[in-house]
Amino acid sequence: MPPPPYFHHSPCQVLALKPDTGEYVWHFQQVPGEDWDYTATQHMILADLTIDGRPRKVIMQAPKNGFFYVLDRATGEFISGTAYAKVTWAEGLDPKTGRPIVKPEALYSTTGKPQLIYPGPGGAHNWHPMSYNPRTGYVYIPSLEAAFGYVAHDPKTFQKRPGVFWSFGIDPVGAAMPEDEATRKAIRAGSKGRLIAWDPVQKKAAWNVEYPVAWNGGLLSTEGGLLFQGTGQGRFVAYDAKDGKKLWDFHAQTGIIAAPVTYEVDGEQYVTVLAGWGGAIPLVVGELALDAAKGGTNRILTFKLGAKGELPPMRTVVRKLAPPQATAAKEVVDKGRAHYQQYCAACHGDTAAAGGIVPDLRYSATLGDAGAWKAITLEGAMLKNGMVTFEKYLKPDEVEQIRAYVIQRAHDEKKRLETATK
Repeated sequence: MPPPPYFHHSPCQVLALKPDTGEYVWHFQQVPGEDWDYTATQHMILADLTIDGRPRKVIMQAPKNGFFYVLDRATGEFISGTAYAKVTWAEGLDPKTGRPIVKPEALYSTTGKPQLIYPGPGGAHNWHPMSYNPRTGYVYIPSLEAAFGYVAHDPKTFQKRPGVFWSFGIDPVGAAMPEDEATRKAIRAGSKGRLIAWDPVQKKAAWNVEYPVAWNGGLLSTEGGLLFQGTGQGRFVAYDAKDGKKLWDFHAQTGIIAAPVTYEVDGEQYVTVLAGWGGAIPLVVGELALDAAKGGTNRILTFKLGAKGELPPMRTVVRKLAPPQATAAKEVVDKGRAHYQQYCAACHGDTAAAGGIVPDLRYSATLGDAGAWKAITLEGAMLKNGMVTFEKYLKPDEVEQIRAYVIQRAHDEKKRLETATK
């Protein structure tokens, strides 16, 4: 019997190849003419399902674009595709072909008009593993709900400069999160995470659990009917896989994004998870990670029934926000904003709001020292710490403009914190 196809998930399509020869078998294109960073690199699950009274050998995937796909894994035939999260870029999928019915206004790069779209480039499901349990028949999806304001970069001024910053054809300033607190608060309220128990036969969610933080861990379901997940709020939780009832949780002292594993040693079952905070959302959109458990100690945590181990007391880190006086003119700050969004936001966070992975520049001791700021940004003073130099792209006066912008954002944050404590 020949070996089954090897399935490869390339950007926006599933590709089936013969593993011995690399010979093409079939492919299924999920998003032709992709314009939103909706990759299909999320992992895939093989299962045997009874659909419309007929046994089917299927492959299932919940990619970034927000639709759950069930395909015939032998032929690539489209069986079904249903939105498992909030989707505003398409009306749905063609029931025969599976091709998306794209809303004309969602084609922002064609129309030239900005569009707020769900899901954003983080997707409705990112890399965090989902899990299928044949006993319940559910696929458990670690989903996120976060929109993005897509603004096409002016093609006349766009320059692709690979190496030290992202260059996606998106206007880095136009697509930035608004800086007024009322709007930011509304965006935070509209962004959330979900644990979805998806029924691929009924094509709908059986139950779901909502989280205030969009970025949460991968999933593990067990033969015994348990479902484990770590959360962005630093909890490691066990649910009943059938109905989503919370059975147990543990304070891990840090956000968790990895998926747990289970194994047996000498007849005893263990569950292990890598507890640690990171990934795209907290790195780039720190504003959505305000309620996350960040700054804790990264650990490998192992559990078993009856164990009585405890973590040491949580380390307390007190950050002092004491920015220098904001004296720069508005035009200087505006120029600094543009440079920051182009060169700095990908690591230190959109609009200078970091999510707990790399230093939050609003709290930097170098804000009041132009010489130190220049040494780090242009002269490579912190290359050994992973901070690249922008000497090929930025001039000293532009670096000073960025410092002026971050100083202003530090004062904005100080005002927000003072208001929150009143």
